[in-house]
Amino acid sequence: MTRAGRFARHGIVAAACLTCGLLTGSFSVIGGPDSPIAVEGFDSGTRVVREVAEALTGEGRSVLECYPWGSRTFLGLVSLFPSATRIRLIEWGTRLSVGHDVEDAGRLRVDALPRWCVGQYPQDDRRYEAIVVGSPNGAVAHLAALLGAPFLTTSFGLAFRRPTIDAEDHLAYLESGRAVVDSILATNGDDGFELIVHYDPLHDRSMVRYVDFVRVKFRTLPACYQEFIDRHLAAGGRLILIDCAYAWPQYELRDRAYVQIGGLGGIPPETFLERWPLELPLLTRRESEWGCPEGFAASIDQFAADRGIETIEISFERPWEYSLLAYDAYSACEGVRDRSLLIDCFNHLNPRTNVETGTPALWLPFNTEEGPALVEEALRGKAFDWIGFALLPSFAESPDTAALEPWLDLLSQHGDVELVGIDPDRFPTDPLAPFRFVDRMTELREAERLDRPLRLDIDTLVNLLKNRDDRQADR
Repeated sequence: MTRAGRFARHGIVAAACLTCGLLTGSFSVIGGPDSPIAVEGFDSGTRVVREVAEALTGEGRSVLECYPWGSRTFLGLVSLFPSATRIRLIEWGTRLSVGHDVEDAGRLRVDALPRWCVGQYPQDDRRYEAIVVGSPNGAVAHLAALLGAPFLTTSFGLAFRRPTIDAEDHLAYLESGRAVVDSILATNGDDGFELIVHYDPLHDRSMVRYVDFVRVKFRTLPACYQEFIDRHLAAGGRLILIDCAYAWPQYELRDRAYVQIGGLGGIPPETFLERWPLELPLLTRRESEWGCPEGFAASIDQFAADRGIETIEISFERPWEYSLLAYDAYSACEGVRDRSLLIDCFNHLNPRTNVETGTPALWLPFNTEEGPALVEEALRGKAFDWIGFALLPSFAESPDTAALEPWLDLLSQHGDVELVGIDPDRFPTDPLAPFRFVDRMTELREAERLDRPLRLDIDTLVNLLKNRDDRQADR
């Protein structure tokens, strides 16, 4: 090997080691003596809470909260290498940095999770005209930001490291996931929550080899949420319930514990079940990531009835429907820049920027191939001066990942397109995309900040919902 070749190889190793060393300090948001187990900063539920908190307070780093300070330099070195090498280095970093030791699962205190959530919002005596509660997604973050309302999530993602497995070995994943579930249930006697072991070897391939991903989902309104609402909902204020009914097959692992294989994208559930079957009872239930747990709405209704609080229920079948509502909500606000559009994706979003600059948002649940058809329908007959497009780099070679070219062909029919954070030569394995995304959000706020941020009146939201119901009835 030449000196240059040895230098290049050593450069790869050095970059990986430095990157992984930094990533071991990755975003931990729940801690303390009562529960040292942290939710994952990249999880959709965590990001929605943090993005809403940033929109309400003006403080936060958006998706960069998933990265420790200084990691940009070293991820930049990783980005210099070929795609396959970038994926291997990211997977190595995942193995070393993401999640907690599987032996520590029993240390989780489930009631610490909603306490973290309410702790993201100011703890003074301010009161809100609305509080949003229920299943998370990026469009809900936009709605809450427009309303100036906190969001209280039902869903918390946790990751637990264990010995490396083949990404195709779903039985090994099940075995370690079962141990995590048993440990959590053994030390948390409350029956107000359920657990879902989520295995997606296509969309989350860089993770499943090294960690078990488990979601804690609340079936009833946690006590600290009740206290937060009692203290911070203004007299006459309303609760807005996000009751997403998106369904997916799940295997019943034990009482209050389930296994989901696959998830939302361009691949149907049947494909996952045929390729990675389990010999367990199979049910159709609310989906792990986006669905609101069965029974949660009844808990909210009872709580609200006891206190004489009006509840506005927003119940759609799919996450995308909330995105269409959020876009309509932006369009209904005074001061909106209706000739601009920012299409964001999964956890690459920053509603603070949208409300401060007046830029409407159209949120994509993921970067998969069903997205262009959905956006094409939403934009039919519309034209813009500027379309910002921020597609998530997933570091997964999933067969349903949408290529950039069809997206650009579609969007260019509706206006001038700017790739926000995306390096087209490195997508979808671009380590620096989140840094460029946040840089651009900062630039937009500095250049285009409104005198007053956009605000959505609750009565306007009610009218938007009525109009949507009327259109559905006419079809």
